[in-house]
Amino acid sequence: MIKREVMAGDTFSLVYKHKPEGVLTDMPEAYNLMIGLHTEGGSKVETFSYQDGDFEPQTETGVYRWTIKHELSKNLKGTVIAEMVLYSRDLSFVQHCGEPIKLNVIPSLMNEEIENE
Repeated sequence: MIKREVMAGDTFSLVYKHKPEGVLTDMPEAYNLMIGLHTEGGSKVETFSYQDGDFEPQTETGVYRWTIKHELSKNLKGTVIAEMVLYSRDLSFVQHCGEPIKLNVIPSLMNEEIENE
């Protein structure tokens, strides 16, 4: 499992590179990329979907970026697991992407300060 430490309230990105057979390629239209955030105990925090417009295609072919925004990040606590899955609409293709990412969230008192400014 990949481990990353983040501060509650930080904005940060996760990048997915679609490389079937080792070559960067745009995802087929009938595919969706989803990221799920869950507590370490398995409770759902939030899910995000490429088809819903939650990912930003990059100028580089086959590269997709999801950015967590301050509003969500400031409410994260403890350990949060991020997992990605790529799948076709009819579920004839499902691929769980690499290793989950374990986010250790450090509390921040500064979020309240910047919002009260």
